Amino acid sequence: MSLKGKTALVTGATGALGRVIAKSLAAEGARVVITYRDRIPPGVIPAGLRKRYLAIQADVTSESSVAALFRKVEIVSKKADILVNTVGGFAAGGPVSAMTTQEWRGMLRLNLDSVFFCCRAFLRQKRIKSYGRIINIAAQTVFRPSAGKAAYAVSKGGVATFTGVLGEELRGSGVTVNAIAPSILRTSANLKAMRGADTSGWVDPRDVAKTILHLCTPSGGSINGTIIPIFGGV
Repeated sequence: MSLKGKTALVTGATGALGRVIAKSLAAEGARVVITYRDRIPPGVIPAGLRKRYLAIQADVTSESSVAALFRKVEIVSKKADILVNTVGGFAAGGPVSAMTTQEWRGMLRLNLDSVFFCCRAFLRQKRIKSYGRIINIAAQTVFRPSAGKAAYAVSKGGVATFTGVLGEELRGSGVTVNAIAPSILRTSANLKAMRGADTSGWVDPRDVAKTILHLCTPSGGSINGTIIPIFGGV
């Protein structure tokens, strides 16, 4: 498989999952545009693939910032062929009765608004014709709701529903949209936060990246509007 000649925009590529996805796309020949909020941590851009990367500062929870991001992409690369929305996060919840409005809106803004703004801007590109790939990141909670995670679960459920609706709108266009719904990812942050947990069934970010690579291939074009569970053993 080769993605030579394709430009992939990966939001949140400074995070553990995003950087693995970006590296996988670059290794397959894509030019990778990554976003960052304040700074780029060391090691995000692999030394051997540095020429394939372009970093642009952006806040993808801001409509105007996303618009500016895509204007810059157009200048340097005409258009993005692939969009991977990895920006997101989890805020420790609690019962709905104790949740603040700020906590509720914060999760919706980070996990759902960012996906909407970026998908809309991607589809408004002038040169999007017969090929385009959008991959969103949902979560296991879409299939298995659990107490104490209302804002997070609803925001990720919104990503899943949005993906399905958008898939219907794009049917037959050559542009596809799908979402990956992983369970707990085996990242250093999760390992630190959940010391002593059984990690044997946690998902390796590289497995998520492999699925995304397949979705970007010509044969992956037959998959559209789906939510793909990657649960490992959890």
